[in-house]
Amino acid sequence: YDGAMPADSRPAPNRAGPRPLVVHEDRLFPADPGTRAIARRLYGEVRDLPIISPHGHTDAGWWARNDAFPNPTQLLLAPDHYLYRMLYSQGIALDALGVASLAGPSPADPRQAWRLFAANRHLFRATASAGWLDYVFAKVFGLEVALDADSADHYYDTIDAALRTPAFRPRALFERYNIEVIATTESPTDSLANHEAIRASGWSGRVISAYRPDPVVDPEHEQFQPGLDQLAQLTGEDTRDWSGYLAAHRRRRADFIAIGTTPPTP
Repeated sequence: YDGAMPADSRPAPNRAGPRPLVVHEDRLFPADPGTRAIARRLYGEVRDLPIISPHGHTDAGWWARNDAFPNPTQLLLAPDHYLYRMLYSQGIALDALGVASLAGPSPADPRQAWRLFAANRHLFRATASAGWLDYVFAKVFGLEVALDADSADHYYDTIDAALRTPAFRPRALFERYNIEVIATTESPTDSLANHEAIRASGWSGRVISAYRPDPVVDPEHEQFQPGLDQLAQLTGEDTRDWSGYLAAHRRRRADFIAIGTTPPTP
């Protein structure tokens, strides 16, 4: 079940005014009162500890450049496959949502893409995506009404204005939320220049990479053949030969370890 609803059960436009955005403190805890009390106590003991994020879904370039995020669509919608896959499953084109393709960036206007997402917010009822988003909207951006077609522009303007301030630059957010370490994910064919730039910048935030070789180990991956050629160019090894292929992986793993990736346990 992906949370989608048949067309005839979709809600009518809101005629009673804006709905409040409610994020309950116990939203992830068990319903049983006794068990919930234990969960509250355990959570209270760890909630203020530093965050260790082993798979952060972030771009290393954020931390290297520390530029302002461009707009709400490019930060929250276009990169999130949990959101755009749901919308695509209901017949909405990825281009219209601002999602880039192999051919290049999407031509969609960011505000129009956001409006399209907001108009279809009901598709995410009872999904984890809705819980994550509502928390971000309420706790990070201070929004108090629920996202829908009527509130789309209010959301876009509020988030866009926040993203233009120094407090919402990537490194400022890293420090505000007490992140001790966050791991990005790169392919063996990806450049590690952003990680090298982070290390050279003198910034104290710890951002490491994770070695994810899917494009060059899965023969069914759409990038498998060109990926092997890229891996050969990067390492100087013959990746069409088994021993050269293994040697290329060893070289790239050594490169990843050099910029902070945790080496494999013997």
